[in-house]
Amino acid sequence: MLKITTKERPGAIAFVLEGRLCGPWATEAKLAWTQLVASTQDQEILLDLAGVTFIDRDGEALLVSMLGRGTKVRATGVMISHLVQEVQERVSRGEPADSRGAPEP
Repeated sequence: MLKITTKERPGAIAFVLEGRLCGPWATEAKLAWTQLVASTQDQEILLDLAGVTFIDRDGEALLVSMLGRGTKVRATGVMISHLVQEVQERVSRGEPADSRGAPEP
């Protein structure tokens, strides 16, 4: 399950996700994100992942597109924070959404 909400702040909108960012919920989050981006003017969008407990490859691909537009992220927890850091590094290197480093033999 995934809860998606937005919170207005002065000059910015927070896009808040809570729960599991995976499978069909990642698809719903992508739809909500697309609608939010299309409806904002000059407002900054802040991505709040503090309540996210799990992210699969679909969710990770969504994060790549979100962070690729320069979105700021708030994440807590070791696993989610680490994943966000990895995604941010991939985005800064210009890697595609579905690329991950292959494990060393």
